[in-house]
Order: sequence, then C-alpha cells, then structure tokens
Amino acid sequence: MPLPEPRTDDNSTADLTGVIRARRRQVWRRRLQLIGAVAGVLVIAAVLWFSPLLALDKVNVKGSKLVDPDKISESVLGSDGGTPLPRVRPGAVEKAVLEEFPRAKEASVHYAGPRSLNITITDRDPVLAITTSDGYQLFDDEAVDLGTVKKAPKGVTVLEESAGAPDQKTVSAVIRFMAGLRPSLRSDLASIHAEDEKNLAGVIDTGEAKAKVAFGDSTSASLKMRTALQLAADGRTEIDVSVPSVPVTN
Repeated sequence: MPLPEPRTDDNSTADLTGVIRARRRQVWRRRLQLIGAVAGVLVIAAVLWFSPLLALDKVNVKGSKLVDPDKISESVLGSDGGTPLPRVRPGAVEKAVLEEFPRAKEASVHYAGPRSLNITITDRDPVLAITTSDGYQLFDDEAVDLGTVKKAPKGVTVLEESAGAPDQKTVSAVIRFMAGLRPSLRSDLASIHAEDEKNLAGVIDTGEAKAKVAFGDSTSASLKMRTALQLAADGRTEIDVSVPSVPVTN
C-alpha cells in the first residue's frame, strides 16, 4: 500500500524519519524477493543440469544413405549417453559426428524431448565413380571416399580404366576436373578416363549429341566442357579442348 505523505506539524521530523525507514524496508523487501527468485532459478537449473531424469538415452538419425544411422546413434550414445540433456551441446555433437563419419556432409542436431536427440544427416554427393573389381568406388568433389557400390549411381561420371587402376595423382586430377564443373555440365559427361594427371579425356552425351573429347589437364574444366558441348552440338564427334581457346576437331 502507498506510504503516507509526511506531515508538517511539530512532529514532522519524526514522521519524515519513519517514511524514510519504511521506504528502505520496501526497497530491501524487493531486493530479497529478487534474490529469492534468482536463487530459485539457480536451484532449478542445477537440478536440471545434474538430474538423471534428463539423461540422454535415445538418438534418432535420419536422412543418410551413405552412413548407417544405427552406427551414428551408437556413437553419440557412447560419448554422451547418460549425460543430462542440458549439458549436451548440439554443436559439439554435430562436430563429432562429421569427424567420425566423413561421408556425411552436414549434421543437424536438435533436442527431441527431455531425454532424446534428433539428428538429420546430409550426405556428400558423389561426382565420380571409379571401376574396381568389386564394383564402383565413389568420390565427392573433395576427394572423400564414399564407399563402393555394385552399380554406378545415375548421373555420376564413371572413370574408366586406362591401362590399369589410376594412381592417386591421376584420381585427384580427375576429381579436381569434376569439381570444376557445374552440375548441369557434369551430367552431360557420361564417362571419363585418364592416362595420367595431364591427359584426361571423356565422352559427352547430351541425348542429342555425342562426342569423344580430349580435355588435357584438370584446369579450366567448365570452359573446356562448354566449348566441347558447343562443338558437339554442331556435329563434331572428336574434339580436343586441351587448349580451349584453340579447339581442334575431326
């Protein structure tokens, strides 16, 4: 309730002193209430921070075709299982998942209830398939090994064997070349082969035009591909764009 106004009679000094004391008591009352509220919040936070009732015991993983979701779930539970959820940092979990499972390009981690996490994986996209005795070994545009499959995925360029399996420098050169192509250009390159890192060649197939193309080294990939596609559209079937400013055709 509001404090009484000070009076101006003979006892005005005493009345003013009483008003000051009452106001001080009111200020301290508010301060104590605030301290009590903060203390309550801290107690609740401490309970949540250490409470086994919020211990992580379930991890749901979706979105990946290259990584076994169960293995991701087992890995996260192995490192963070039993930890109260408020102490589990999604960013740290994302980093750990990407380090352990390099075939995943992105990992999005979110809380999903008091004791569980949801993880959505975005796979790396293969840009090159290398023929092997077991099928096709897939690589993305950062040369990350995405594993071996029996059949090359649709739209992924196949590196055909050229006098035996290519060495690492040759594979790296092919991947650099593929990484330099926009997806729309990459899809028109049906296959590629390489004698070595400086002699790349391939077959372009747009559905309306087809041609054998010598690309040379891995530089200026998009320019070389665009030039070859223009010449193939004009009916050229054998094209050398190793020097794209001076293409040679037959």
